[in-house]
Amino acid sequence: MEHVVLHKREGYYVPWPQLARLPDGRLAVGITVSSASQHPAVGLLGDWMALESTDDGRTWSETDDPTIPQNWPAPTTREKEDRFAAVMPDGSYLCAGAIGWELWPVERLRDANERLWRYAKVGVTVGGEGKIVVGGQKLFAQRSTDGGKTWTRREWTVPAFRFLLSFSRGTQLADGTVLVPVYGTDTSGEDGRHDRDERTYVWRSADAGLTWRLYPLGAVLRGVHDNETAFLEVSPGRVMALSRTQPENHDDAYLVQRWSEDGGVTWSLPLRTDIWGYPPHLMKLRDGRILCTYGYRKEPMGIRAVLSGDGGETWDTDTVVVLRDDGGTAGQLNPNPAGGGADVGYPISAQLGDGSILSAYYITLSDGVTHSAATRWEPQPVPRPPGPSLRSVRQH
Repeated sequence: MEHVVLHKREGYYVPWPQLARLPDGRLAVGITVSSASQHPAVGLLGDWMALESTDDGRTWSETDDPTIPQNWPAPTTREKEDRFAAVMPDGSYLCAGAIGWELWPVERLRDANERLWRYAKVGVTVGGEGKIVVGGQKLFAQRSTDGGKTWTRREWTVPAFRFLLSFSRGTQLADGTVLVPVYGTDTSGEDGRHDRDERTYVWRSADAGLTWRLYPLGAVLRGVHDNETAFLEVSPGRVMALSRTQPENHDDAYLVQRWSEDGGVTWSLPLRTDIWGYPPHLMKLRDGRILCTYGYRKEPMGIRAVLSGDGGETWDTDTVVVLRDDGGTAGQLNPNPAGGGADVGYPISAQLGDGSILSAYYITLSDGVTHSAATRWEPQPVPRPPGPSLRSVRQH
């Protein structure tokens, strides 16, 4: 395994890298660089940096190349962190997801919490003025048909939500359909206040981003507490979803799995996997196996990976790949890592030309500086079935 630092800066928080392998073989990553130390103000107040590598991730340099999805415009760094961004089959550029957290004047705290049931938290100062971070209620889609020179944008308000967030582990299906994972807390419970009853959804377009529909990710089940989700098309029209869970008992934080047989419109009920950790990223390797990389916030904290050789039906949790086991030190955002609050995780992987894997993530080591890093590694080859015995050959 080879480890490399993507970006690290004393006094700054550099989490949640967004990695992609471009058609020309380059690697691109987008990262948040923030002096803020309170979540979710990190993405609202932080800056965005795009990096590229031309040597399979060994070295990186800043880039402003407008063709790289990590450089496409957005109102806030927070939106760039959690959106879907890709080139469509017709050549158009598409970004989509939830606008996410918003900054409001601190004087509107009562309005947010009492009249609108919006989820307000964290007081921050921006330009000398007091602000609060309020849960967003909007989804968006942004398109360019001229190579990023001009953009059109639509926004949709989803009523009755205290907050609504997207996650960057969306996917584009073989037929061009786009699936973006979304999660949030609505106001259907008593007094509209059920912070832990988050629900998962899919923001879906079947026409390269022209029109959109929001679908639930299966039936609503109280007590599941799932949120950040990764999608992967296993076979044409058959989509697997793995979701992070956040139960009261940290030891029960296993990923849950759902299936869709109609391109992401309807979904099965969630089933618990044997994968402990969060959140997941899914990728199909060239040999047909499915790779799941995820953060591991139990000692020894770090980054792990598991493989499936049967399309995600089972996972080889007896052969867990440990990419890092040196994380878990208290950082700026989580000064006390007890109970799984350590600053480590959110891996995202890409397969390189030689078949090796590059997994990007963020981590906090013994110096307490939370930063983005990557590991290049090689999965074990697919085991070959045993050949015929000498006796059976002679018998034939």
